[in-house]
Amino acid sequence: MPTTLKKLRDLRYWIFYRLLLRRAELVTLGAPTSICKWVICPVGLGCGSIVYSGGVGSDITFEHALVEKFGCDVILCDPSPTGLKTMALSANKIPQFHFCPLALAGSSGKLTLAADLDPAGNSWFASNEAAEKLEVPCTDLTDLMIRNHHDRIDLLKLDIEGSEYAVIDHLLKNRLPVRQICVEFHHRILPGIRRSETIRAMLKLIMRGYKLVDQTGANHTFVATRGLN
Repeated sequence: MPTTLKKLRDLRYWIFYRLLLRRAELVTLGAPTSICKWVICPVGLGCGSIVYSGGVGSDITFEHALVEKFGCDVILCDPSPTGLKTMALSANKIPQFHFCPLALAGSSGKLTLAADLDPAGNSWFASNEAAEKLEVPCTDLTDLMIRNHHDRIDLLKLDIEGSEYAVIDHLLKNRLPVRQICVEFHHRILPGIRRSETIRAMLKLIMRGYKLVDQTGANHTFVATRGLN
């Protein structure tokens, strides 16, 4: 694409985000050197908060920071070999962590994961086309909340390598009371995911009463501004 057209396109998306972003009290959590830091709104979070973390990967310093700052329990979901290895570490076997070796998805059942496209990477993403594949159990948010006897989610983190769009559609369709959503969108990161899918997901959230309070690279933070039922 010619440089001028690329600059115009980037300017268009910069304006788009500036129009959507709303001010809020924010804090960044995660180790200083972590590639998995997240910006959240701390208002209303405390020891009784219900936190779901989709996607463990190899770095859960964000989840440790949530426990340290707010004293809350965290339910972590990730069935990938990387996630299982991370949760097996002694440092991650703390009472506040409750690990479910399940993938978060738009519906419960089975999900096919593919190995990282980068040979040096360790992520797994939803795909039926790669040579190296792994079938894992998956759950939607409704079933996961029933399993854990929860009637709300105060903070939901979605770093689930392309499955975030289906999860967002599910929670909106079922009007699940999720107060804050931290999501990494994977357009231009994973094959077959277009930026338009991310824009549609964002607009769906905003139309349902969420406001975008932070955008740092691919990471986005949304906070509910009104009742969700």
